[in-house]
Amino acid sequence: MRSLKIATATAVTSAVLVFAAPMAAASDTQCDPATAAAIEAESAYEAARSDYQKQIDGGGNPGKAEQDNVDQLKQRADAAASQAQRVCGDTVADPTAPASKKPSGAMHTGTGSASSDPANVPALAAAGGLAVAAGFVLRRRGHSRQH
Repeated sequence: MRSLKIATATAVTSAVLVFAAPMAAASDTQCDPATAAAIEAESAYEAARSDYQKQIDGGGNPGKAEQDNVDQLKQRADAAASQAQRVCGDTVADPTAPASKKPSGAMHTGTGSASSDPANVPALAAAGGLAVAAGFVLRRRGHSRQH
């Protein structure tokens, strides 16, 4: 019975590790589409803002619908840029900025970290699963010795 528990724990741990590695690599393949979406949303916002400003400069009085359109496109551009930042990490702060203007080096948050790096999630899940499995094995081992 003990060998069955060890085999089961080993199988569960292996399965967790097998699924954890591809999940970390999947975040890289999502970066390019997220960046493209952010750039497209920013272009749409800039075009609408430019048209809005041209209408004002031409003596026109844009209505509430035009203002709402510009505001919504700004929100979409901000959301797309935020999503690209989450998916890609530090590399897309401003994709059009020259390399000399982009931040570089490690970021220190002091003691501890409040961030949730998506690459660390599978590793933490694997460690948690391993700890739970080990706890069950040790608990069962303790119960079998008492009886």
